Amino acid sequence: MTTTPATGALTFEEFAAKVADGLRLETTDLRPETTLDGDLGLDSFDLVEVLALVGELGADLPDEVAVELHTMADVHRAYEAALRPPVPDA
Repeated sequence: MTTTPATGALTFEEFAAKVADGLRLETTDLRPETTLDGDLGLDSFDLVEVLALVGELGADLPDEVAVELHTMADVHRAYEAALRPPVPDA
């Protein structure tokens, strides 16, 4: 398993494989441009499951972030952002 050096985050391909496994989808169904509702047909209950899967990968996403997630790239970016260490106050 490879990670993004700055954050320790999984690459998109590894992330997509984990999400696909959790949602019982084919990994090939998940590309960065794949839409959660249109392409995958995910509803709000499925999105909660996606957030739980991201949480299992070590990144807790607040509920308000969920409304901003439209594609797999959005989910992966939110996951990476949640793993970044906080910037200390100057």
